[in-house]
This record gives sequence, structure tokens and C-alpha cells, in this order.
Amino acid sequence: MSDTAQPSGPSFRIDMLWNDSRYRSTFIQVVALFLVILAVMYLFQNVVENLAALGKTFGFDFMTQPAGYDINQRLIDYTSRSTHSTAAVVGILNTLMVAVVGCVLATLIGVTAGVARLSKNWVVARLMTVYIEGVRNVPVLIQILLFAAIFDEALPAPSAFRGEDATASMWLGEMVAATNRGFYFPMPVWLEGSFWVVVAFFASILGAVWFGRWANERQQDTGEALPVLPIQAGIVAGGTLLVFLVAGIPIGLDYPALKGFNFQGGLYVRNSYMALTLALALYTGAFIAENVRAGIQAVSKGQTEAAFALGLRPNRTMNLVILPQALRVIIPPLISQYLNLTKNSSLALLVGYMDVTGTLMGITLNQTGKEFETLFLGMAFYLSVSLSVAAIMNLYNEQVKLVERTSAVGMGFSVLDLFAGVTGKWEVLKKGDATMKREYGIRGLLNLFVVFYAVALALMVDYTFLAEITATRPSYFEWSGAKQIATLLMLIALFATLATCLFKNARFIDLAVMDLLAFIFAVAVGWPFGQLVEGVSGAAIVAIGLGARLAIIGYTIFGERPNLTFFHRVRRA
Repeated sequence: MSDTAQPSGPSFRIDMLWNDSRYRSTFIQVVALFLVILAVMYLFQNVVENLAALGKTFGFDFMTQPAGYDINQRLIDYTSRSTHSTAAVVGILNTLMVAVVGCVLATLIGVTAGVARLSKNWVVARLMTVYIEGVRNVPVLIQILLFAAIFDEALPAPSAFRGEDATASMWLGEMVAATNRGFYFPMPVWLEGSFWVVVAFFASILGAVWFGRWANERQQDTGEALPVLPIQAGIVAGGTLLVFLVAGIPIGLDYPALKGFNFQGGLYVRNSYMALTLALALYTGAFIAENVRAGIQAVSKGQTEAAFALGLRPNRTMNLVILPQALRVIIPPLISQYLNLTKNSSLALLVGYMDVTGTLMGITLNQTGKEFETLFLGMAFYLSVSLSVAAIMNLYNEQVKLVERTSAVGMGFSVLDLFAGVTGKWEVLKKGDATMKREYGIRGLLNLFVVFYAVALALMVDYTFLAEITATRPSYFEWSGAKQIATLLMLIALFATLATCLFKNARFIDLAVMDLLAFIFAVAVGWPFGQLVEGVSGAAIVAIGLGARLAIIGYTIFGERPNLTFFHRVRRA
């Protein structure tokens, strides 16, 4: 026998970076990234030099100075003596309130109008057509101003509700007052024992979720379908109401009442907020309605006819056959509509609503003269919100895709590959295969994962942006550069890990490791963990945070359950 030596390949030469196809694409991307970084650095340096020529300095020290102006609607404590950073946070929260409520209303309006436009009732279908074509072809700015004018001019003044000769009356049994100064709603009053009602409410939700899963497994075993939604609603309402009565009705309502020249008590909402939110919701809802109609019409009529032939009722046909297939058409354009609504909220200043454009990029800019810095922060906020919304909706879009033979695709390198020698190789499952196996998955532990990352993210956001600025808790802009970077890394990592865990995305393990590295970096630079939770030492929080993260990552990699459902992967035998 004789051994034949394999000829060695040619040694690496520098010209192979652009001549060899194995290296060319990577080399070009690295060069392009380097050029982009150089261009950004040049533009930034040019801006700093131009500001210096005008006698200005680049920096964010002005964010720690007193704002000196009032904000008419706010969700956190704020006075004119608060800093510009607090004013910016108030504006950001006002913007997010418009965006969240507007997206929810727009979705409800859009889905209802989209389905109603396909109704066989001629009147209903034509009315929805008039709404959709009329609203979406009128600029949203005009609609916002129109709503503001209606609320200011058509609604009665508070004095119209006074006396026996009152020309106006409250709505819903003297519970809601609509005036030209704003809307007044009842506000909950939390008394002793209300904590247990809240606990019962969340416990009832968990019970309803458990019942839904049990009913689904029972249906797969016996073929018998239960009225899941009515029973779930009864569990939530009945359990909460029972504890509410046993605890002695510990939650009351503070009703608005006319006292003096205006209403007092209850929850006050300005007309500017109502006009902005309703206009944006109706405008965006018209576009969502067309997306819903297109998605439903994209499903073949044969699917509906086959479902009816099997004896399915119309509502179950819609839930089980039509919507699951229509969502793949509805979700992608729906993401764009949510982003448009969020960005259109910047028109709030035209009706006197103080959002981030009115505080940070409005009054703060005019008072400090820091136009570049304030606009940069405003752009960073809108970019962050837009990317977050797009990321969450794209994760949800992955969940609603149809199960196909081509859906079993790899995801490139993962942290799991580093432990393949210990745990064995991982195979990619077809989408949905894991959910068809009853004993597969770690759904119970997955809920604990979600709770941990959600609580950690809430504590970080509260301390970084919402907590009161004191001598021991200075503004974010007064922290050292290392702590600022650590804070941003932790916020980004926590948000990404929470989102991938919540939507069972295969990249969860990689982002969990990234969150662990960001946490370790924050500990190394001396991040003030001791101030996160009152009465808990920093060492305890670091120990709990590190231990929980290591436990989550360790179980994800070495867990004994046959499959980790949110990976859509399974170990080879």
C-alpha cells in the first residue's frame, strides 16, 4: 500500500481578496463599511467645526438645565423647574400614548370596515366604501384640524351643564362630560384590598389561557369543540368579580363633577389629544381596511366552500380557514401603517398637543439654541420606535406564515453550534411541527423567561428615563460615557431578547447571550444596580440577574425536554 499525499492548496495572497470568489464578497462589504464609517466621521467633524465657527459647542449638557416651561398634559410628575431631559421624557410618553392608542383603534376600525366592505348587505358595503375612499383621500392634517375645530366649537362650555336650565348633559348616566375644554372620564380609586383584586385578575387570565390549551388538546383527541371564548371570558370576569366582592369592593370610581367654572375630579383628557388620536385612527384605519379586504380576497373561495362542506359554521370558517391564510397578506402592509401613524403623530403641535416635537424639538430647541443636538435626539427617538415596531411585527409575521414544505430553513451560525459536541447536532424542524407534539416544548418555563426579561426591561426603563432626578440619581446625560453605552446596550439587548422569547423566535438563544454580555459589561463599568429596586442591594440584584441569565441560557442549551418549541429545532438522536 502507498499513501498519496493530497496536493496542498495555493498559499494566501493579498490579491485573492478581490480576485478569489471565496473572499471577494466579504472583502467588498468590509471596505464598504469602512468607507461609510469614514463618511459619517467626516460629516460629524464638519458639523462640530461649523458649530465652533458660530461660537457654539457640541454637547448635551443643556439637557440637565431647568426647562422653565409648562406642559399641558403629562403622564409623570413635571414642573417648570424640571430639566430639559424630563421635559423630553414627558413629550416622548405623550407621543407613545398617541401611537399605542391610535394603533389599537385603527386596527379595530380597519378590521371592522374591511370585513364590512365585503358584506352582502348593499347598504353596509356602500357605507364602508364611502368611509374608506373619503377618509384616505383627504390629507390627515386637514382631518386633525377638522376634529380640533369640532371639539372646540361644537361641544358645549362647562357653564352649559349648570343649573336647572342646563342646555347640555353628561353622557352614559352622568359619567362622561364632553366640553370644549376637554373630556372628563371616571377614574379608578384604589382602596385597601385592591391589590388582591389585581392578583385575581391576572390569575384568572392564566386560568383562561390554561383552559384554552386544555380545550385545544381535548379537541384534537376527541374532535369535540368547546365554546372557548365565552368560557374564558367567564373565568376572567367571574374570578375577578368574586374576589372583588369578597374583598369588600375595594376599587371605586371618582366621577367628574361641575364645581365652580369647570369640571373637577375624574380623568381629564384634552381636546387636542382626542382630536389627534381619533383623526389618526380613522385615517390609518381606512388603509388597514383595504389591507384586510385584500387579504381576505386573496384566499380562494374554494377554501370557504370546502369548509362549509365539512360543516364548519361561518365564524369558525373565518377563524380557522380564512384568517390564518389572509394574515400573510395583511401583516406586511399593516407594519407600514403602524409606522405611518406613529410618525404622523408629529403633527400634534398644530393642535396644541405637546409631544416630543413640541417639547424637545420645539421649546427646548428655541430656548437653548441647540438645534443639531435636539433634532438628533428627536430623530434617534423616532428611528428607535420605528425599528422596534417593525421588529415586533416582523416577528409576529413569522408566526402567522403558512406551514409549507419549504419552511424548514436554517438560520446560519448560532450559539447552539458551539455546544453541538456535548448536546448533539440540531435539526431544523418544519414550521409548526413542534406544536403538533403534545409533550414537546417548554411553554411553562418560557412564560417565566418572558416575565424575567419583561421585569428587567421595565426596571431599566423606569430608572433611566422615568425616575426623579436627584443628587444620587443624576440625569442620563450626566453619566459617564461607559455607563451611557452600557445602558443603551442593556436596553437594546433586553428588548430584543424579550421580543424573540415572546414570539418563540429561533434567535432567542443568541440574543440571550448578547444580553448576558451587556449585563457583564454594565457590572464592569460600575452601573448603579443598587438604585434599581428600593431596599435591595446592588450585590443582590447583580447576583439574581447573573444567576437567572445563566440558568435561562443553560437550560435552553442543555435542557432535557425533547424540543425547545421556540427554536423550531430538535436534537438528533
